[in-house]
Amino acid sequence: MAGEKILLADDDHQLRETLQEFLAGQEGYMVTAVTDGHEAMAALQQQEFALALLDLMLPGPSGLEILSHLKTHTPDTEVILFTGHAGLESAIQALRLGAYDYLLKADLRLADLQTLVARALERRHLALENRELVENISKAQRELVNRRARELTQVRQIAETLAGPLTWDQLVRGLVNLIWDSLPLELLGLQLQGPEAELPLSAFRRRPDVPDATYQTFQDLLQGQLAPDPPASPAGTPLPAMLWERLEVDNVTLAAGAGRHEPLTPEEVELFRIFILQGEAGIKNLVLFDQVKSMAIRDALTGLYNYGYFKEALHYEVEKSRRYKAPLSLLFLDIDDFKRINDTLGHLKGDKILRQVGAILKKGIRQADLLCRYGGDEFVMLLSQTPPEQAMVLAERLRQRIAQSSMNRLEQALKVTVSIGVAGLRPEMSTDDLVKEADDAHYRAKQAGKNRVAGPEPSPLPEKTAAPPGGPYTVFPLK
Repeated sequence: MAGEKILLADDDHQLRETLQEFLAGQEGYMVTAVTDGHEAMAALQQQEFALALLDLMLPGPSGLEILSHLKTHTPDTEVILFTGHAGLESAIQALRLGAYDYLLKADLRLADLQTLVARALERRHLALENRELVENISKAQRELVNRRARELTQVRQIAETLAGPLTWDQLVRGLVNLIWDSLPLELLGLQLQGPEAELPLSAFRRRPDVPDATYQTFQDLLQGQLAPDPPASPAGTPLPAMLWERLEVDNVTLAAGAGRHEPLTPEEVELFRIFILQGEAGIKNLVLFDQVKSMAIRDALTGLYNYGYFKEALHYEVEKSRRYKAPLSLLFLDIDDFKRINDTLGHLKGDKILRQVGAILKKGIRQADLLCRYGGDEFVMLLSQTPPEQAMVLAERLRQRIAQSSMNRLEQALKVTVSIGVAGLRPEMSTDDLVKEADDAHYRAKQAGKNRVAGPEPSPLPEKTAAPPGGPYTVFPLK
């Protein structure tokens, strides 16, 4: 679509010149480049643009303010935002306001920008064609215009619905129901597949007169569209007129199919594609929400749960332990002489050691247990269904594994060891009491010489301790 008018607004001189040269020179677009929000607003007063490429953090009116202005005055202008790594919340807000997509400046590649610009302009072109079609139909038949208006209203409704904080199940079922209500179909199905815990998911609709064999064939063909390299068009026609769509967004694959006996009009085909494009936006929103949620409860360095999540989980586990009268133990540990490790080996090596210790601890506990980075070089482990004597055995096993790990097999003056304190919940204890008792035990382990385990009593665990019979942990000989 060479010749399309594009507004480029960014205060980064080098980036602005690079993008202007690429879009105007190689792609043939008519590019107006500005340095701040005031110049961007002035350019919008003079002419209409097919696409706006905006920096979120512009001097003067921000990228979000310009986006809001565009969607109010020239809603057909597509908008792509540039953002930094810390702008996820702003990116989500931009998608809600109607932006087509966003790009991270740190990962910006011209090939990706080229594809995204082409797709945004294609969507604008399709929207304009669809509007022209509605206007032409209105001249011939008023009732048909009213029906198309209702369909377009439903498209806007799905865009608004998918912009909210939905679950994956709500996204799948809501999209299928809205398509079913908007198009006269006999078969409809949508499937999502991806790494998220709630996936895969699917939803299907069919008319009562569709035979079971036809319905099963349709389901099998749609399932095949989730394969890594599916055929462009499935080999089979459950019904004479079929539609198939497949797209991938951030490791999530969406496959959609629809069909009926009567031929599908070009307008119906286009409307189906528009619905799927809106589903793509919904997937992006959900992925972003999951990322933001994960960032809130995960430690960025080790990937373990953070202190805030531990405090919430601690209250829950203590209440559950009291309700069901089940034992609960807490391990509190840190890396011995970690400041000396940082000062001697450097902070990059120190960070690597923190990740390695976290990985050893995670591998050594059950899936039902909770491991968190408490802060600095400190870790805590919450062990459900585990009395303190069995927690002592586990703590000693973890201590030995760290002391004998590959971190210490290389010849180096500093050895990585940990000191661990163990506490068990008693009826009279609060959550703070449990943490304090584990911390006090950890302090005794430090005072006794480090690289050891200490329990509620002020005596460290002997170097070799056998596991009590019947406990949830078994001590295996170290290799």
